[in-house]
Amino acid sequence: MARLYGVGVGPGDSELITLKALRVLESADVIAVPVTGSGSRTAYDIAKGYIRDKKILECTMPMTRDEKKLADAYKKAADDIFDCIRAGMDVAYITLGDPCVYSSFTRIRSALVQRGCAVETVPAVTSFCAAAARLEMPLCDGSEPLVIIPADCENTGSLLDIQGTKVIMKSGGRLGEVKALLTDKGLDGGAVMVEKCGMDGEKIYTDIEKTDSDKSYFSVIIVR
Repeated sequence: MARLYGVGVGPGDSELITLKALRVLESADVIAVPVTGSGSRTAYDIAKGYIRDKKILECTMPMTRDEKKLADAYKKAADDIFDCIRAGMDVAYITLGDPCVYSSFTRIRSALVQRGCAVETVPAVTSFCAAAARLEMPLCDGSEPLVIIPADCENTGSLLDIQGTKVIMKSGGRLGEVKALLTDKGLDGGAVMVEKCGMDGEKIYTDIEKTDSDKSYFSVIIVR
């Protein structure tokens, strides 16, 4: 039976794609590619060197908080993928980073499972692990906790009070707010940031205060 694969292609460096991901990309009949409203195909740009002679199915994923627009986009993507699976074609939906961490694959997977489709998730290197490695900074040691926080979370401030290393993801558009929170809590001195880790234009900031308030969506802040 044909199935859907959720394939993480890592944070940006094409050499970080796993061997299993490469095998699935090679064997799948269709590569489903998330595309933003601006036409960006970041996951495809990372993996395109390994994709040859495949049917490409573009899935529009608008960068918005409008739940109606998001629901419509996910339904359209799920419908198109389901048509391919029903026709007997294996589909690999590629996603930036890991498909289990803030990924558009989560909702698509749910929709296809509800329709009785077989689904397999192929994990990948996360952006925060890649950023920590780039900084030569261990995220946690021994019994230290690790807290993953999306910058657009309503209780970001209270989550920053939790003991342990904090990773703040999707911080680009809210960098000013995040910096203010870190300063208010006295955490700014231990905060570093990697922008576009492994991508063209990668930048490392060892002093969070020296960053502009508006950075790429692909920005990861680590607070130790």
